[in-house]
Amino acid sequence: MKQNWWGTIDFSEGDQRFLRCADLCLQLHSQPNQWWLGYELQTAVNQFEPENELYAEEQETKPLENQQRFVFAELPNKFIVQPALADRPVVCRPLVTVTLLPFQEVSLFVCLPLWVQLFAVDEKKPLVDIATARVCDSWFGPNTREGVISYGSQVTEQLDVKPIVNNKSRAAIEVRIQNQSDHILTLDKISVPAPNLTLYADNQGQFWTPRITLVRRDNEDAILSIDDVMSSGLDEAALTKVCDAREDIGRSKITKAISALFG
Repeated sequence: MKQNWWGTIDFSEGDQRFLRCADLCLQLHSQPNQWWLGYELQTAVNQFEPENELYAEEQETKPLENQQRFVFAELPNKFIVQPALADRPVVCRPLVTVTLLPFQEVSLFVCLPLWVQLFAVDEKKPLVDIATARVCDSWFGPNTREGVISYGSQVTEQLDVKPIVNNKSRAAIEVRIQNQSDHILTLDKISVPAPNLTLYADNQGQFWTPRITLVRRDNEDAILSIDDVMSSGLDEAALTKVCDAREDIGRSKITKAISALFG
């Protein structure tokens, strides 16, 4: 596998680094006792091959928006870049509504944007924790009193019946949906529990998570579970764990209202 754009990165005084992933461009400059950081979400970029480049100190670069400065008593000589999944559920929509007949099941593949966390070495809290693509706040629930604040991705091709590949700036998730009722289940949007998923990478640099299963039992509720198998049936031993789940629910099964998972 070629060198990852994430992980522990050498960063000496005077160094400048640019990280590009999807729509995100992040600039980090090491100066005496401080780091200068700037980032912005660019338009019409959506870069499939993330990059982490070292620029020469004398090379002039245009400052980015969202400037921040971090001051240290002793300047670190390394930093850590860690891809992660969203800190809220992500609402995903198919290009065309999917209808699942009674007592049938289907596997859909969801493509989720990554977040980037940047740490100083030996620090547990990230300096930044930002999305690599444009997302918007979304309320997902049956009414204004019941539901949860989520993210709505602006990417249209989110649900498909085939695995999503060749996009190393996103994570592919297999969502198995079982309709164990005698009613038709219409899937025009689903809520993916991104904070509960561990992130892995294969030897090609593609990101994956464990498979999740959504079971519709009746007209009132559905069951969410995180399976013991990886999406697409991949061998977990051949994958590298990149980031733990933000909120680990283990192998628990969670019962939720139909509207909390399927809109």
